[in-house]
Amino acid sequence: MTFFRKIGLAAALLLLVQTNVQTHANAHELPSAHATETLVIVTNDYPPYAHADADGSFLPDLFDAIGHEMNVTFEFHFKPWKRGEQDVENLEAWGTLPYRRTEERARKFNFSDALYIEDSPFFAYNAKGRKPAIHYEELSDLKPYRLGGIQGYYYQPWFEEAGLSVEYALTEEQNFKMLHIGRIDLFSTARSVGWYTIRNLFPPEEVEKFYTIEKPLLEGSGLFLMTSKDYPNGDELLERFNTALATVKQNGTFESLMNRHELTVNY
Repeated sequence: MTFFRKIGLAAALLLLVQTNVQTHANAHELPSAHATETLVIVTNDYPPYAHADADGSFLPDLFDAIGHEMNVTFEFHFKPWKRGEQDVENLEAWGTLPYRRTEERARKFNFSDALYIEDSPFFAYNAKGRKPAIHYEELSDLKPYRLGGIQGYYYQPWFEEAGLSVEYALTEEQNFKMLHIGRIDLFSTARSVGWYTIRNLFPPEEVEKFYTIEKPLLEGSGLFLMTSKDYPNGDELLERFNTALATVKQNGTFESLMNRHELTVNY
């Protein structure tokens, strides 16, 4: 073996040893201080709060701000409502939103502080543009009317207990189309969601024929993040989430996001 070949072989062996040592050292390094936890959030297409097809919408942007305070990353998955609940129950997601809090749900899930506050009125439609008053004290007073609803929503057991006639669909859009053609008489959803959907489905002359009855199904009620009671460190995560949510409400971020997305809600 020539002198130069011996030198080259020695250099190669030295490089191999250094590489192995460095690889072994890297394997035992602590995680980067900048590494963040990723938490999956499931929702459905729920404009104007969450758009599956838009680059940005209010709730994902709000959770970006909350994640910044918590040092976590929120990853949004869009699925039907019942699938979202199942993902949370199966620990495939940390939470789903936005949900009304009910006694039945509270037995199975944890709830954050209220993300925002909004009424849920009953919407009606009159082809002649009239707005006949519809009064009720108890839900059972609405038995003469045909109601629309969405499968799995908080009001489903209420309507069943009241003995109401309800036709369930999968989306707000389907219900407002049924309302428009007279297939149902009343449909309840969050006020801003209802008017947003109506304005995007119908021409202005038809929008004017929709109205809400005087007494809402829910008045001044919160919408929440709903999380699993069995998620690892779930209680600690929810406490951090509530603290971060309060921060973005107090420092002006929440109001700034509302203005950006042209929303008006109480919080």
